[in-house]
Amino acid sequence: MSVYPAVAAVRREDFAPEIVCEVYDLDSRRPGVTAAKELTSRQVTIGRMMATGAKDAAIARDLGVSLRTVRSEISALIAGLGAKSRFQAGCLLVRRFG
Repeated sequence: MSVYPAVAAVRREDFAPEIVCEVYDLDSRRPGVTAAKELTSRQVTIGRMMATGAKDAAIARDLGVSLRTVRSEISALIAGLGAKSRFQAGCLLVRRFG
Protein backbone atom coordinates (compact mmCIF):
# COMPACT_ATOMS: atom_id res chain seq x y z
CA MET A 1 0.00 0.00 0.00
CA SER A 2 1.34 3.42 -0.94
CA VAL A 3 1.60 6.24 1.56
CA TYR A 4 0.80 8.73 -1.20
CA PRO A 5 -2.84 9.52 -1.92
CA ALA A 6 -4.14 8.73 -5.36
CA VAL A 7 -4.05 11.74 -7.66
CA ALA A 8 -6.35 12.04 -10.64
CA ALA A 9 -4.68 12.51 -14.03
CA VAL A 10 -4.08 16.17 -14.71
CA ARG A 11 -3.67 17.67 -18.15
CA ARG A 12 -1.86 20.91 -18.89
CA GLU A 13 -4.96 22.13 -20.75
CA ASP A 14 -6.89 22.07 -17.45
CA PHE A 15 -4.92 25.04 -16.10
CA ALA A 16 -4.69 28.70 -17.04
CA PRO A 17 -1.43 29.63 -18.85
CA GLU A 18 -0.32 31.72 -15.85
CA ILE A 19 -0.41 28.70 -13.54
CA VAL A 20 1.45 26.48 -15.99
CA CYS A 21 4.12 29.18 -16.34
CA GLU A 22 4.54 29.40 -12.56
CA VAL A 23 5.07 25.63 -12.34
CA TYR A 24 7.54 25.78 -15.23
CA ASP A 25 9.49 28.57 -13.53
CA LEU A 26 9.65 26.64 -10.26
CA ASP A 27 11.08 23.64 -12.09
CA SER A 28 13.47 25.63 -14.29
CA ARG A 29 17.11 25.38 -13.37
CA ARG A 30 18.24 27.72 -16.11
CA PRO A 31 19.63 31.16 -15.40
CA GLY A 32 17.30 34.11 -15.84
CA VAL A 33 16.39 35.28 -19.31
CA THR A 34 18.17 38.14 -20.96
CA ALA A 35 16.57 41.54 -21.41
CA ALA A 36 13.70 41.42 -23.88
CA LYS A 37 14.01 43.26 -27.17
CA GLU A 38 11.20 45.27 -28.70
CA LEU A 39 8.65 43.00 -30.37
CA THR A 40 6.62 43.80 -33.46
CA SER A 41 2.83 43.77 -33.31
CA ARG A 42 2.80 40.73 -35.61
CA GLN A 43 5.12 38.84 -33.25
CA VAL A 44 2.87 39.65 -30.30
CA THR A 45 -0.21 38.54 -32.26
CA ILE A 46 1.43 35.29 -33.34
CA GLY A 47 2.74 34.72 -29.81
CA ARG A 48 -0.71 35.11 -28.31
CA MET A 49 -2.16 32.66 -30.81
CA MET A 50 0.73 30.30 -30.14
CA ALA A 51 0.10 30.56 -26.37
CA THR A 52 -3.48 29.38 -26.88
CA GLY A 53 -2.16 26.20 -28.48
CA ALA A 54 -2.78 27.12 -32.11
CA LYS A 55 -0.65 25.23 -34.62
CA ASP A 56 1.65 27.11 -37.00
CA ALA A 57 -0.49 26.24 -40.02
CA ALA A 58 -3.66 27.52 -38.33
CA ILE A 59 -1.92 30.77 -37.37
CA ALA A 60 -0.73 31.24 -40.95
CA ARG A 61 -4.22 30.60 -42.30
CA ASP A 62 -5.89 32.97 -39.82
CA LEU A 63 -3.42 35.79 -40.50
CA GLY A 64 -3.25 35.23 -44.25
CA VAL A 65 0.53 34.75 -44.31
CA SER A 66 2.75 31.84 -45.28
CA LEU A 67 3.75 29.09 -42.90
CA ARG A 68 7.37 30.09 -43.42
CA THR A 69 6.56 33.66 -42.30
CA VAL A 70 4.88 32.38 -39.14
CA ARG A 71 7.84 30.16 -38.27
CA SER A 72 10.24 33.02 -38.91
CA GLU A 73 8.24 35.34 -36.66
CA ILE A 74 8.12 32.68 -33.92
CA SER A 75 11.91 32.32 -34.10
CA ALA A 76 12.28 36.10 -33.85
CA LEU A 77 9.80 36.15 -30.95
CA ILE A 78 11.75 33.50 -29.04
CA ALA A 79 15.01 35.36 -29.61
CA GLY A 80 13.43 38.74 -28.81
CA LEU A 81 12.13 37.50 -25.47
CA GLY A 82 15.40 35.78 -24.64
CA ALA A 83 13.56 32.49 -24.24
CA LYS A 84 15.11 29.04 -24.51
CA SER A 85 12.02 27.34 -25.92
CA ARG A 86 8.65 27.95 -27.51
CA PHE A 87 6.91 27.17 -24.24
CA GLN A 88 9.07 29.56 -22.26
CA ALA A 89 8.39 32.26 -24.89
CA GLY A 90 4.66 31.73 -24.39
CA CYS A 91 5.06 32.07 -20.62
CA LEU A 92 7.11 35.24 -20.93
CA LEU A 93 4.64 36.70 -23.40
CA VAL A 94 1.71 36.04 -21.05
CA ARG A 95 3.58 37.78 -18.24
CA ARG A 96 4.65 40.73 -20.36
CA PHE A 97 1.44 41.43 -22.25
CA GLY A 98 -1.20 39.61 -20.24
